Amino acid sequence: MSDSLLSKRLDRALNAAQYLTQVFPDFADPANSNEGGEVVKMGAIDITKLATWTEKDLGTSLRRQSLKEGFGLDVIEREERERTTGKSGPAPGLDPFYILRGLVIALGEGFEKGVKEVAIEDAESGHAIFIKVVDVRKVNDKTPLLVVQFRLDAKSLRGPYKYTFWKLASTNKLALLRCNTRSLMLLHRLLSLNSDRVPSSEYRSADLKATFILPVGPIEKTEIARLTRDFACALHPTAAANWATHKKTCNNLTTATWSTMTFGTISRDLPVLKNKGLYSVTRSMDGGSQKFGAKLLQKGEVPPNEHGDNPFLIKVQYNGSAQMMVYDRTRALETLFDRKDNPRVYDQIVALVKEKGFMGQKIYVWAKRTADYELSLALDKIPGQNVPW
Repeated sequence: MSDSLLSKRLDRALNAAQYLTQVFPDFADPANSNEGGEVVKMGAIDITKLATWTEKDLGTSLRRQSLKEGFGLDVIEREERERTTGKSGPAPGLDPFYILRGLVIALGEGFEKGVKEVAIEDAESGHAIFIKVVDVRKVNDKTPLLVVQFRLDAKSLRGPYKYTFWKLASTNKLALLRCNTRSLMLLHRLLSLNSDRVPSSEYRSADLKATFILPVGPIEKTEIARLTRDFACALHPTAAANWATHKKTCNNLTTATWSTMTFGTISRDLPVLKNKGLYSVTRSMDGGSQKFGAKLLQKGEVPPNEHGDNPFLIKVQYNGSAQMMVYDRTRALETLFDRKDNPRVYDQIVALVKEKGFMGQKIYVWAKRTADYELSLALDKIPGQNVPW
C-alpha cells in the first residue's frame, strides 16, 4: 500500500476515533463522503461560535469507553483468543490510539487544576510537542472541545533545548508528560488534522498553530470494517501486498459445499414490531459513542446487499436459543437465523459454534447472498477465528 493511501487511512481512522460525523453532523452529509461513507471532504469549524464549557470534571467528560471495556469483556475476549489461537495480541497499553485517549484525558484533568501548558516528550526520538489549552468549548451537553495551540519541536526537552518550551510557556506551570514515538506522532497528526479545520481566528499566534481536540475513544467495528474493506483478503488484510502468493493458500472457497439458510427480520419475529419495517436494532459494544442504531425498511423493501454475488464474512452469535444474530463487518446486513426456517443447517451451525467458535458463543463463516432473504454458507470451510473484525 502506498504512503499516500496509508496517510489517508490514518486520517480517516482519527476522524472515526473522534466520532466526527456524530459530533458535527454536517460532515455526515453525502456530499462530503464517498460511497463507503468515509469522510473525504472537510470544511472549517468556527469554534468561536460554540458556547463555553461550564460543566465540572472535564477529564471524565473527555473519556470515551466502550461497553465492552466497561464490563471488562475486552480483557476476557483477548485472553480467550490467546488461549484458543496460541497467539498474543498487542497489550492495550502499547496501542498508540489507547495512549492517545489517555493523553487527551490528562490534558483535560490538568486544565481543571490550572495546568494549561504541557510539554509531551518522546524520550526515544527526542521529539516533543508543546500544547497550550487556551479554552474549552461546548459542542453539546456531553461533548467538550479543547481549543489548543501547539508546536512540534524536533529537539529534546533536556539540555539547552528545554528553554525553547519554557520561553513559550506563559507561566511556571509547564507540565511534562512522556509517551512513545508512535503515540507522539499520532497526537501530532491529530492536532495537525484538526488545525486545517480551524479558520483564521484569535487563537492563532506567530509561534503556535491553533487546533482543537475532541474526546477520543475506541473506533466502532463498523468503521474499522470500512477502513479495511478494499483489501484483497477479508481474513488477512496485510497479505494484500503479496496477494499472488497468498491467494494459493487462502482462496479455497471454490471447493466449498454451500448450505442455504433463510434469514428473517426482527419485525417478523417480535410481534410488537410486526409490520413496522424495523429489521435490526443494535447497541455498539466496541465503540465509544455508545449509540443505538436502528434500520428502518418500508413495507416490502428488501434488506440491502452491498456484496453482490461475492463471498463475504459474517459473524454468527449464538446464545443457546432458537435464534442467532447474524451480521457482516459493516453491519450493512444485520439480521437473524431462526431454527424453524432450516433446522438441519441451524443445528450444524450450532455444532460448529461449540466446536470451532469463540467461547461457544460466536463464529465467523463465509457467506454469499443468493436471494432477497437467503444466504448460502460455506460450513465446510470455516476460516481461522482470529479475524480482524
